[in-house]
Amino acid sequence: MTRMDGAKATIESSTDETVYMVDTVINGMTLTNHKWLVESEVQPAE
Repeated sequence: MTRMDGAKATIESSTDETVYMVDTVINGMTLTNHKWLVESEVQPAE
């Protein structure tokens, strides 16, 4: 993402679950391979 150079982060947790990268739209902006979901959060589409 733009303007993120030099940003600092803290790892707050981790998991042994499978993690999926998904595309999402937030506030009209399309983000590709941005949102991380763990296997327990994924549900079939209705």
